[in-house]
Amino acid sequence: MDVYDLSHRIENGMPFFPGDPEPRVIPGRGAPPWQVSALELGTHTGTHIDAPSHRFPEGRAIADFPPAHFVRPGLVIPVAGLAEDEPVEPERLEPFLARVRAGDAVVFATGWERYWGQPRYFCHPYLSESVAGLLVEAGVAIVGIDALNVDSTVRGTSGVHERLLSAEVLIVENLRGLDQLVPGRRYVFSFLPLPVRGGDGSPVRAVAWESDTRFT
Repeated sequence: MDVYDLSHRIENGMPFFPGDPEPRVIPGRGAPPWQVSALELGTHTGTHIDAPSHRFPEGRAIADFPPAHFVRPGLVIPVAGLAEDEPVEPERLEPFLARVRAGDAVVFATGWERYWGQPRYFCHPYLSESVAGLLVEAGVAIVGIDALNVDSTVRGTSGVHERLLSAEVLIVENLRGLDQLVPGRRYVFSFLPLPVRGGDGSPVRAVAWESDTRFT
């Protein structure tokens, strides 16, 4: 069975959201001969998932959701060709809406991962609030993107986070490798987080496999 890795590696010098804790992987040594490294990470380091409590203090934390909530069928929406700080508008989503089912994961492939590690990565495309509204109306469970933020980092907007998280639609950011997946084809996505009690999010090892494939 092919399992597609959609995650950036956690390593020193990786990009991180301005103002967030800088990720550090510190080589360490346990009792000989064991190796034990120290990690200094924010809850939104690298490929990660946002819980409602990321924006709303009264919202559910990441460990409040059962593991099955993070394993979802869904599809990739191709939105390549966007310029810096350009929104994804509804006309890019609408051709695929008939294939979207309640409870799905919907993942947007902007192609912006090619700028990972470069200053331009922070000037990424983002989702419009109209698109966020359509996804909420469709009853999706998780929305993902291969960029730093579903909102505009350049302008510091937050409306898409607010629209999605207020409806308990979880958000996955900093995906990679979406070109391995066929646009519009149904896959199963796994975005399992660390069960951080009270956590507003968590890094994930994001993977996908074809929805008609079964583990054996």
